Amino acid sequence: MQWQPEPKKRGKLIPLVAVLAVLAVVAGGGVFAYARLTGGGQPAAVLPGNSVAYARVDLNPSAGQKVAAVRFLLKFPSAKEKIGLTSDQDDLRQKLFDLIKKDAGDDLADVDFEKDVKPWLGDRAGVAAVPGTDGEKPDAIVAVEVKNEDEATKGLDKLFANEKDKPGRAFTDGYVLLSEKQSVVDAAVASSKESPLAENVKFKADMDALGEQGFVSFWADSKGLALASGERLTDEQRAALPNGSMAAALRFDAQYVELKGVANSDTSIKVNKSNAGDQIAKLPDTTAGAFALSDGATLVDTVWKQLEKSGAGLNLPELTKNFTSEYGLALPDDLKPLLGENLAIAIDKDSSNGPKIAARIKTDPAKAEQVVDKVLNLVRTRTPANIPLKKAKDAENLVISTDQEYADQVLKGGNLGQSENFKQAVPDTSGAVMVGYVDFEAIASLSKRINADKDYAALRSAGLTSRITDDGKGEFTLRVVAK
Repeated sequence: MQWQPEPKKRGKLIPLVAVLAVLAVVAGGGVFAYARLTGGGQPAAVLPGNSVAYARVDLNPSAGQKVAAVRFLLKFPSAKEKIGLTSDQDDLRQKLFDLIKKDAGDDLADVDFEKDVKPWLGDRAGVAAVPGTDGEKPDAIVAVEVKNEDEATKGLDKLFANEKDKPGRAFTDGYVLLSEKQSVVDAAVASSKESPLAENVKFKADMDALGEQGFVSFWADSKGLALASGERLTDEQRAALPNGSMAAALRFDAQYVELKGVANSDTSIKVNKSNAGDQIAKLPDTTAGAFALSDGATLVDTVWKQLEKSGAGLNLPELTKNFTSEYGLALPDDLKPLLGENLAIAIDKDSSNGPKIAARIKTDPAKAEQVVDKVLNLVRTRTPANIPLKKAKDAENLVISTDQEYADQVLKGGNLGQSENFKQAVPDTSGAVMVGYVDFEAIASLSKRINADKDYAALRSAGLTSRITDDGKGEFTLRVVAK
């Protein structure tokens, strides 16, 4: 279930103050969410404790993050051109405002950053979603750090001068809170005095586990967000919603940008193996992109049991019986040997004779091959497709591939894990249940269009790792490395 609010006419400048704390850097082949919302204290200290989602940005963070971020972004030509970055001494707030003013047209023609914004705008801002007062959808509340309330009042009056419907506004503890309705702002101020988000037990635990919040951080209460979404749920559906939360932070180094996250749930997730890194590290050195999953067979059992528990009226045994009768595949049993103890999927950078893709499965090769043959026969009898699938195997592994030579190569193995690009993108695979990897330099060889992109040329590699740290708890890291 996904919350999709009904379209609503909004003034052009209501998002403006939020965007003063948001920097979206479009760098050719990618979008870097560079800043989105933050707080003399953090903004969580002035936002309500019943918030179900939160995001913050700090344009002057600790530990040299600002310098590292700007140096990283300066590697991309379009970042320098579109944002006007020149050095790590740039005032990011002004760069943001210049972008917004250019896009706003006449609405901000009379607003000057030096006179109307800089005298009051702080470095931090935040936005929170709280259960809606109308019971239909969450209300958004923006908190922007201010250095001078009188200057902020004058500046905000000028910013919203051309707005027909002015946003609600209130100052509290070094911040100005803004929302579409004054009643929402007033309620938020009162609530945060008694019980701020910073003291919310789930929020505090997640942020403590996350550590350094970097330039940007995010947090969400999954059940709270679902309940506040405005969707009409039955009592059974409400009861089936898992309790959980997640938090993430965007951090910069001069050579890479990294998104680090933690997640918690009352849903049990256990694995017997957590060595996906070992499987992906054995792939050929010519790998352009790869994904590995450990103990997929156990995960299938876990997910299936959860589906049975929260099926909300679904008769899974009957559905699977009908599926088996129709297609000849037994669920979930036939999925287990296909995922096995370890699964790694790879694409090779050599595409001279068509794309070379392979899946290497550490499993019972005989059982897995039987399932593969079932699927192939099903596809061939029901569709005109003729999939040129090749196989290679030994006592513990089955490889299926689009090319026989590549299948043999993947079975034999290689030293991808020792390559410099891999080590920079995935510095630590210990205990990982999932690992992803992209070699941008190798991918460039597969596409002339990509190879000609100057921003893409600044990228080296990217890596993703995910771990289960305890029952129902996990963490992930996504890193993008530049040259």
